[in-house]
Amino acid sequence: MVRAKSLRAGTLSRLKGYASGDDGVAAVEFAFIAPILLLLLLAGFDVGRFVLATQRVERVAGSVAQMLAETPASSPGSQVGYVSSNDLLFDWNSAMFTFPDVLAAANAQNTNWWNMLNVQMSSINFVATPAGCTTNCNYTAKVLWSLGARSCGSTIQPVTDSTYYSPTTLPADIFGPRSMIVVDVTYAWTPSVGAAYLPSIPIVRSAFLSPRAVQLVESQAYGLANPCP
Repeated sequence: MVRAKSLRAGTLSRLKGYASGDDGVAAVEFAFIAPILLLLLLAGFDVGRFVLATQRVERVAGSVAQMLAETPASSPGSQVGYVSSNDLLFDWNSAMFTFPDVLAAANAQNTNWWNMLNVQMSSINFVATPAGCTTNCNYTAKVLWSLGARSCGSTIQPVTDSTYYSPTTLPADIFGPRSMIVVDVTYAWTPSVGAAYLPSIPIVRSAFLSPRAVQLVESQAYGLANPCP
């Protein structure tokens, strides 16, 4: 019995000495700090992923808008160009090559890439009022055709550049005496930390380009992006 008490006393004495020593304090502190450091490390990794995904989404919007803006004239001297269903499908499919990471992300979530990366394309014409005005004109946005939410007949209001995306708004500074190709891209970004519990975060970017060779880009993609009346 005396021996057992002596062993317990010796063990407690060593534990107290360890806890009071520098090594013991460092180990205890590390045990508390390590999870926080790991969380910060993973969060920093996700911030980098988010920034990279945002850049890729911007690139998709810009490249699709560029292809549509380069639609050639329907005939020599014409100021109207036409896109076909094949044109729009080619531009739409180009998104997965511009943003190849979406294929791996979609595979990890057992879904199709277009469920994560939504590409919407529209041609918008700005009609001046009063008719024939050259200065102090007011412009109304008219949808010529749309593969997406900017549907025919929708009323599109001018807003500031900082306004969050809406299919019923466009930046006020693009309203003017010209038509515009509008490409809206939305990507459902999923964080790696807590992915099973946290919802995806939508990244939305839009690109606006005037047609290069014509005044209007009209649609002959019947059944896909019908021309608006």
